[in-house]
Parts: sequence; structure tokens; C-alpha cells
Amino acid sequence: MKKRPSPQPSPQGRGSKEQEQEQENQQKDENNSYSLLPKGEGLGVRAEIAKLAGKNRQIPDVLLERARELRKQQTPAEKILWECLKNRRLLNKKFRRQHNIDRYIVDFYCHEKLLIIEVDGSIHANQQTEDYIRENWLRSHDFTVIRFSNEQIFNDIELVLHTIAQALIP
Repeated sequence: MKKRPSPQPSPQGRGSKEQEQEQENQQKDENNSYSLLPKGEGLGVRAEIAKLAGKNRQIPDVLLERARELRKQQTPAEKILWECLKNRRLLNKKFRRQHNIDRYIVDFYCHEKLLIIEVDGSIHANQQTEDYIRENWLRSHDFTVIRFSNEQIFNDIELVLHTIAQALIP
């Protein structure tokens, strides 16, 4: 007759005392702060940018729905520029359109380079103060903002793309 192993953990090896000690050590590691900063802080600019513009950012439902509407209702100038930027067509860089960054929705955004491209139609003539505040806030959070008028996109798309390419090159 063969001996069956005991269902109780043995006092040596991987027994209960060692397991308890290992669990205590893990808790100490989790609770012990090796830096003076609270957990999650001090990760730098990229961590802050990720909270504002990254894929795991928190977007209010109203802004999310508004961005969807804007993607469906692109202006003719935005359509032209999007054809040139989508599917990594410009320098193999990924662009997103009508992308939420904190409380703003930007026309085009390249996360790798923190580059925002705004297309200004006639409505922007009436909201210069808002545009100025918005652009300053974005720049203060390390985004680069380039603005083009509809006319620039319609009349000289090559120059527009060259300007964007210059901003993408390190």
C-alpha cells in the first residue's frame, strides 16, 4: 500500500510559516516607498501626457460623443488633410483625428511626437481669444501646435505637408 501525501502543509519547505513570511515581505515591498514621492508620481512628462492624451485617459461622455460627431462631419479641408495623414502616410507616423486631450478636441494628433495640427475655418475668426487660451494650455503641457487655414490646405497642400514633416523630424 502506497502512502498518501498529507493534506497539511509540512513545517519545512513551502509550509505555512514560509508562506506567511513571503506574504509579509510582499506587503512590505508594496507599502514601502523607495522614493520620497507617492506611488505613481514623479514619472515625468510622458506620464502626465499619457493621462491627458493617452489611450487610458478618462474622457467625459459628452466630449467623447462630440469627437465622434466631428469625425463624421469633417470639413472639406480636414478631409483633404486626413487623406494625407491617415494610415501612416506621412513619414510613417500615426495620426488620430478629432482626438480628445483633457477638455479639448484637437483636429489631428500624433502621440509619438506630441504634435497637434489645427485646421482653422471661418469660425476661428470669431473665437480668437478661446483659440489663444486653448493653444497656450496645450503648449504649457508640452504639446506642439501647428495651425493651418482652410485656404492653405486647399491652395498649397505640399507646403502644409512639408511643414508638418519638419515638425515630425527630430
